[in-house]
Amino acid sequence: MRSWYRVGIFVSVLVTLLVLLPFGVRAQEAPPISDGTQGGDNSAPQPTQAPPAFQQGYAPTYTVRATREGLVGKRTANGYRIPERAWFVALPSWKVLSSQGGNEFQVRVTYEDKSLVLPVWDVGPWNTNDEYWTPERRFYRDLPIGMPMAQAAVQFGYNGGLDMFGRKVTLGNGIDIADGAFLDGLGMRRNDWVRVSFLWMGLDPGPQGQVDASVGNLAYPPGTVIVDNGSEGYTSAAKVAWYDNFCGLNGKHDWTIGTIDPSTGENTATWSTSINQIGYYEAMAFIPPCGRAATRAAIYKVNANGVEREVWVDQSLQSARWASLGMYNMTTPGTSSVTLTDVTGDDAQGVRFDAVMWVPRYDTMPPVAWIQEILPMDGGAYAVRWGGNDDVSGINSYDIEYRLNGGEWVNWQSGTGASEALFAPPSSGEFQFRARARDWMSKESGWSEDPVTMKSIVVP
Repeated sequence: MRSWYRVGIFVSVLVTLLVLLPFGVRAQEAPPISDGTQGGDNSAPQPTQAPPAFQQGYAPTYTVRATREGLVGKRTANGYRIPERAWFVALPSWKVLSSQGGNEFQVRVTYEDKSLVLPVWDVGPWNTNDEYWTPERRFYRDLPIGMPMAQAAVQFGYNGGLDMFGRKVTLGNGIDIADGAFLDGLGMRRNDWVRVSFLWMGLDPGPQGQVDASVGNLAYPPGTVIVDNGSEGYTSAAKVAWYDNFCGLNGKHDWTIGTIDPSTGENTATWSTSINQIGYYEAMAFIPPCGRAATRAAIYKVNANGVEREVWVDQSLQSARWASLGMYNMTTPGTSSVTLTDVTGDDAQGVRFDAVMWVPRYDTMPPVAWIQEILPMDGGAYAVRWGGNDDVSGINSYDIEYRLNGGEWVNWQSGTGASEALFAPPSSGEFQFRARARDWMSKESGWSEDPVTMKSIVVP
């Protein structure tokens, strides 16, 4: 039996040291974010105490959908052969895979009243390059931190609803849990939402301290522009009235009740700002963590470079976070804006109006590319389809090559913006295809030799 009181003493001492150590100068200090503890009139929500996981030094926690791993008798990515009722998890990145039998990377998983600490012994589900738990996420950086790419693919059709290998994502899961931990340890009987703390990133908050990661004490990158409700650049109108609540950026936000009928809409707000430096920016909206149950389908309209884009946001899921509204290439200095109304995709839910920010983003990673599928067509031709992903600027063009019977690679498509073409085999034999991509910043992926990213056909 473990000496838990000794662990508690150690954690207390370590937290004290972290608080006392100088953390250096931040790029820009975030405005204060209230969790609802500020005073107000009697209509304000009941005060809530900021949980420990909001404090510096604790591992971040996110709510993600979990599925049962199964695969009894198979081997995990670290070589472990899966017995019945195993206890481990899989996360969708090779970067956090523990050694066989090792605990280098662990997570705390909490479901209802049960909580376990489990090692990461497998890679998945769906993707193998999605570090959704960290701001240093290499790919899918237009998604909010804490949202798995697979979840976005199912909920919003992100990446065309496909995973990194071109497969249709059918479950928006961010973690697989081995059978013993799933059934016996957590008492789960179906795929469901769980809270996951990523313990290599900080102190274990314990099951009582687990909350979705806060944006408190955030250091904003230089060049970030923030427009809060009530500040310069924010305009609003209501046919009847606005409500307010005492939480959010700078301690307060506006809200109203949503409607699915545009003819009954009453409230609208716009956040406008001048962006004078050209380059890529991510637009983000802060979703306050208190108040009436939030809409799962807020409709933001982002206007940048004179072009309007509609972005749907699940405010309920993004509570206490900056929700991404997408990446935008500012080609000329000028005014950009974000507009939100009370017209939503669901009815009678709260719509929260707080702050919008524009964050400079820099394209540091080359894109990735893959062959999605090869389909036989009439007349002996084949439809070859390919795809890719880029972290910031987006994919500009692809190159596609093929080889016959393992021979030399032959250029087939060069610098194409298309994602499919018909291939007429010049002879019989086995044809293998590979792809590479370049983004709008001229960064180019290498030719992948990974069998998963290539596809073959045998022509009789």
